[in-house]
Amino acid sequence: MSEAVVVEPDAVEYPTSDGRPVAETDLHFLRLTDVAYGIRKFMAGREDVYVGSNLLVYDEQGNPRSHLSPDIFVAFGVEAGPRDLFKIWEEKPPAFTLELTSASTRREDERTKRRRYAQWGVAEYFLYDPRAEWLTPSLQGLELNGKRYRAMRESVLANGTRGFHSETLGLDLWLDGRVLRLYDPVVGENLPTPEEEAAARHTAEERASEEAAARHTAEKRAREEAAARRALEADRLAGERSILVRQAESKFDGATAKSVAALLEGLTSTDDLLRVGEWLVVVENSSDLLHRIGNLVDER
Repeated sequence: MSEAVVVEPDAVEYPTSDGRPVAETDLHFLRLTDVAYGIRKFMAGREDVYVGSNLLVYDEQGNPRSHLSPDIFVAFGVEAGPRDLFKIWEEKPPAFTLELTSASTRREDERTKRRRYAQWGVAEYFLYDPRAEWLTPSLQGLELNGKRYRAMRESVLANGTRGFHSETLGLDLWLDGRVLRLYDPVVGENLPTPEEEAAARHTAEERASEEAAARHTAEKRAREEAAARRALEADRLAGERSILVRQAESKFDGATAKSVAALLEGLTSTDDLLRVGEWLVVVENSSDLLHRIGNLVDER
């Protein structure tokens, strides 16, 4: 990636890259991006917070060689949004910094950056060794006391583990094995990593798909059961009509029975068919019977 240069009106050029890699190893890069993602997500929606990651921070106007590149830093009271670089004299010093220590950065992290961050007025400075090779313990917190840093004491956090509470972020920092996690004590949850969010989305999508399939199956079963009930009811009514038609044919004649059969198709309740059955017993005239059944059909 080519290096950009920001040029001020006084012609001082401030490079946007120092030519150093973002992280020493894949593990460092993974831990760095996970933590930066969590903090950015936690601060999302705040227009007065900037979360930077491996961005050049210049601390002396006119001197493009006076800079550091914190692995992660958070500045409050500044405009949110992407930047090419960060100039302290135009914005505000970071309140929080985190360095992922490695063999090549240990000396700078523990000496140079500690001294410079104190000069900047960074309230909290955390050091984290993802491989637990160069720092003991592998997560350390420092808080500014006057012009110097003093070690923060581990405490039992809201999630029951030991770690550090960051007053500037409002988050707890703790180690899950060797993995640095951020815990939100207000909602009682770890801030998710991108991988965890993707897995949660996949699980939610699978659950939604399973629930939709279950609803579809239940609706299909309900439709089939309703259709079966209608079929049974239709068979029962057909049986009752058949009995009435045979009775009409036995009492009167085939023509009357045929007319009765046609009229009975317009009746769909057992009560109506029972009335027709009663009429077949008491009515002696086929025309009267057909007239009564016809009127009953018209009423329906």
